This record gives sequence, structure tokens and C-alpha cells, in this order.
Amino acid sequence: MPTLEPAVTGDHPHAIAYRRTADAFRAGDVDVVESLVAPEVVWHVPGDHPMAGTIEGREALLAWLARLTGIGFWIVECDVFASDQHVCAVSTMGARRDDVDVQTRVISIFRYQDGRQVERWLYPDDTAAWNAIFAGLNRDAPAGLGSSP
Repeated sequence: MPTLEPAVTGDHPHAIAYRRTADAFRAGDVDVVESLVAPEVVWHVPGDHPMAGTIEGREALLAWLARLTGIGFWIVECDVFASDQHVCAVSTMGARRDDVDVQTRVISIFRYQDGRQVERWLYPDDTAAWNAIFAGLNRDAPAGLGSSP
């Protein structure tokens, strides 16, 4: 009986694109993030916090991401899986600021087309921690001006 050896393959191009996007976000490289996100991108952000809702369009997403810098947001990828149409990222996301030090595991499902992100659904493991990450923000604050508690 033949033994089944696991196939060793390189990462799918969409997994690489997602990792490049996350690395660029952490580095504050807006140009790279912009190049890897489609103009018509849509993000579905769950929760009961000021940044929850549907984010439509690249400019709106870039403004949304800019607000994260003011709340001590961080993200670490644990696993990234991809196919020709989708990426699944298992990450830990959190925030550290003043009296907040919170984190939760988040599953993100992305739809990719032509090497760029076109849609994202976020599924946090702990909704209370997820909401605490974004607590204290004004829903209508301009990009980059999020307040901390």
C-alpha cells in the first residue's frame, strides 16, 4: 500500500497578496494597501461599536483603516489559506491603549479577483472583546482622529 506524503506547495498568490496587504497596513504603507485592494471593495464589519457596518469602496476603507492607528489596534496572522477565489485568514486582533488591553481570534473570509481584495467578512470569536477594541470612538470622527477612552 502506498504511503500518502503531504504535498509541499508554495502559498497561493492570493495568500501572498493578503499577507502583503497586512504587512503594508502594519508598516503604514498606504500605497501598497491601495494597490492590493480593488476600487469597489466591500468590508462587512460586525459588532456593536462605532466602526461596525458595511464599508464600501477603497477610499472609505482606507479612511476606516486610518482610524485604527488612533486606538492602538494590532493584528497577527496565525494561518492563511487561499484558493483561486477566496482567502481565509485566522488572525488575532486586539488593541492596547490607556485602560484597554484586549484581543480576540478573528476569522476573515475574503473574495479576491485579479489578485486584489474585493470583499471581506470578519467573524470575531469573542464579540465582547471585539467591541472593546473599538470602544470610545466617535462614529463620525474623521479618518485618523479616533479617540481613546
